[in-house]
Amino acid sequence: MGPRELLIEFARWLEWANADYFVTDSMASMAYGEYRSTLDVDVVVDLKYVHVRDLLDRFHQPEYYLSDIAIREAMENCSQFIIIQVPTGLKIDVMIPDNTPYNTSRFARAREIKITPDESVRVSAPEDVILKKLEYYKEGGSDKHPRDIASMIKVSGETFDREYLERWAAALGVVEEWNRIKARVGW
Repeated sequence: MGPRELLIEFARWLEWANADYFVTDSMASMAYGEYRSTLDVDVVVDLKYVHVRDLLDRFHQPEYYLSDIAIREAMENCSQFIIIQVPTGLKIDVMIPDNTPYNTSRFARAREIKITPDESVRVSAPEDVILKKLEYYKEGGSDKHPRDIASMIKVSGETFDREYLERWAAALGVVEEWNRIKARVGW
């Protein structure tokens, strides 16, 4: 099993549980750009307490590591918890968002994307993938985020909503980082 298959398995559970979600970060940037290897899947989930028992029952030991305490702490603090598939070491970072206008926009703009001929998952809109990668870049400085953004612009750039990008870059405080990326790709 690879990251894509793990994502499909988790997305199927989310849809069964009727939990709103979208894929973000590396897997999402690959949907709009070029492939790069990754060992984890990042998913933003509007998880409710009613989902917790079913989630623990579905992703249980010995095949998976998942902590009831970590889930509840993430829900209380709008942070994240992990699901590890023990045999492979693959993991899902499950992010619980806070209730902000930007996160509301991210959920509304997520879209279904086919990741196999038979399977679709909800993926963050490309502009939102870029904006989150700009935030990660500002926080940690890792060059993988600008590379992912440049790849997305190279492959899908003309389809982006530039007005949305500019507006939210200003609101999120990542204008300087966004300007650097635009210069890097010739925008």
